[in-house]
Amino acid sequence: MKIKKEHVTSLLEAIEYIVDIKMIIRQITPHYEINDLMKDKYISSLQKLHNRLNPIFSRYLPEEPLKGEKFLEKSRQRILNALAKDDRFLLSSNSAKKVLKDLGADPRNIIVSGGPFFLEDYQKVNPNIPDHALAGIQKKCERLKEELSEETWSDKDLYFIYEQNDIADQLTLEKIDRISKLIGRDVKTIDIKSWDELVE
Repeated sequence: MKIKKEHVTSLLEAIEYIVDIKMIIRQITPHYEINDLMKDKYISSLQKLHNRLNPIFSRYLPEEPLKGEKFLEKSRQRILNALAKDDRFLLSSNSAKKVLKDLGADPRNIIVSGGPFFLEDYQKVNPNIPDHALAGIQKKCERLKEELSEETWSDKDLYFIYEQNDIADQLTLEKIDRISKLIGRDVKTIDIKSWDELVE
């Protein structure tokens, strides 16, 4: 088995975030009380750690047999909790948008990439994609980046909801930190097995 270069990079960066968390814990020992400034750094480090490791876990670790209805309910509840706030949602397909709308999402808060977020990943999904199609996709990707960068993110979060076995979603997930840099805050992620399962 050969480990992907991106996964090696993610693992090495994850170690750095674990060290950051360890330093925070050392500072708050023995009472483990955390102030607001340190809380933000702690949560940010946890989110970055999650974003680095989750694609690797999804690829290499078998699913736990206890998952299923409990996992589905947990995913649905996380989505419903996020919907209760005025946050934004990044999805890769219009069919996913329909499911999210059925769950109560304001369609104005839903951003659909229509495939991977980044242009270079389209050829990984379809190596035979013609050049003229890539030109149109490039414009779409640029508009998507502009839409996110022009949004005010100081008072809201961006959630990327992805299917565990969807190639386009996994490619975007591997580069989620690039989207975090684009909006100036950590992108939150919610993993689901299938959008169809979320429809009751």
